[in-house]
Amino acid sequence: MTWEDPLTAHCSGFRTMQDNLSYSIAAQDICGTIPENLKGLFFRIGPARNELAGKPFGHWFDGDGAVSSFRIEDGQVHYRSSFVKTPKYLDETAAQRVLYRSFGHNAPGGFFKNLHMPANCANTSIVYHGGKLLSLFEGGRPWRLDLETLDTIGEEDFDELLRPRDTYSAHGKVHPRTGDYINFGMAAGITGPQMNLFRVSPSGCMVKRGKIKVDRMAFCHDNAMTENYLVVMVMPVSFKSPLNVILARDTIDQNMDYQPELGMQVNVVSLDDFSLIRTFEVDPFAFAHCSNCWEENGELFVDVLQLDEEQGEQGKAQFRDIFHQPFPACGKMQRYRFNMITGAVQAETLPNELPCEFPQWDWRRTGKKSQIIYTAGICQNETPGFYNALQRIDLESGDVKVFDSGTARYVSEPIFVPRTPDAPESQGYLLTAVYDARTELSELLILDAETLSEPIATVPLRNHIPHGFHGGWTSL
Repeated sequence: MTWEDPLTAHCSGFRTMQDNLSYSIAAQDICGTIPENLKGLFFRIGPARNELAGKPFGHWFDGDGAVSSFRIEDGQVHYRSSFVKTPKYLDETAAQRVLYRSFGHNAPGGFFKNLHMPANCANTSIVYHGGKLLSLFEGGRPWRLDLETLDTIGEEDFDELLRPRDTYSAHGKVHPRTGDYINFGMAAGITGPQMNLFRVSPSGCMVKRGKIKVDRMAFCHDNAMTENYLVVMVMPVSFKSPLNVILARDTIDQNMDYQPELGMQVNVVSLDDFSLIRTFEVDPFAFAHCSNCWEENGELFVDVLQLDEEQGEQGKAQFRDIFHQPFPACGKMQRYRFNMITGAVQAETLPNELPCEFPQWDWRRTGKKSQIIYTAGICQNETPGFYNALQRIDLESGDVKVFDSGTARYVSEPIFVPRTPDAPESQGYLLTAVYDARTELSELLILDAETLSEPIATVPLRNHIPHGFHGGWTSL
């Protein structure tokens, strides 16, 4: 396989994924050996149909979501794939044309065809909690899938406690001590913009709702959680003219912009009763994802992947033209310290060797001080137009290790799995799906999370997994 421009070699990885695949990978086809103590389900989710009848959608966020699962057990791997069968996917598949409004395009037909929220693409993140496998899209409610077959069960409303117009973010957090799943969703509200808050018990029941007021309908994609608090950063990415969106003169993407003059607030919310404890003002910045967060000596420590204005604009251009543009959103890891007593705020840049995205950590340490951050990133090999490397940042020593996936090979968000349930934070495996533009196929890579040296095992697939957003893991 050859390409005209090494910066766009990755673009073939955005083509539509095959639906309803199910097959095992023979042991003799696996390069290396699957660790005996690695036993569970690894998931990938993302936009897997980014065009319809040969016409690309307006934005990467508009693609129809599909899930890939790798069942890893007894040194063997079984792979499955399935699109989430939302109304958007089913109706537009049947019609072979755009019928619904999305983030980056409006439905044909003007004002009356766009009098609704963007269609739920179910394409952003995935979680298995309370016996439910949920695909998440922050513009609507989650969609539930069968854990084993990936068949679509339907929209999840938690016994009608999640209302039809509620949104439910793609980045809830499981509290390691309580087992509760804490999430949020933006809403217009009768008296102004608000953030709805949700607690789901370990059994999968929604046991509490709350809300806090916010000063704008901002793009709030992620949050951070400590032992006692939810930390929500309301960045200045908001609508310029909501009326133009309502009247379908603009797409949501066209109307939503970075406006630093609006300022930026950080809201600290009690996990006990969802009350607002304190609000901090910080110098504005753009971000998509947080890493871990914890409390120490009256301060909150929040590690966040920060983008400067140029990086944000570059990422926006790529998101709008994924079949031709290189350089997705990348930034650097930054730490914020919020003093809950004095109100003081401090910021420092963490060790970074690569422009990076998709920070991950040992989920057992969520809400507690952690030592290691893993990210996807871009290194300067022969094809540096997309995420082509992994990065391991040791926050105590400052040591940074980089895994270069090779020419025309592109990684996904790395997911950490501990070697054993009680293994130290640094001991475990990193799982990532890799797309090889030379073969136009994908692989599952299993690496030693401590060294990021040569893969322990490489599991080849018969198909490609389109470049996506997030992953998940649940042990068997």
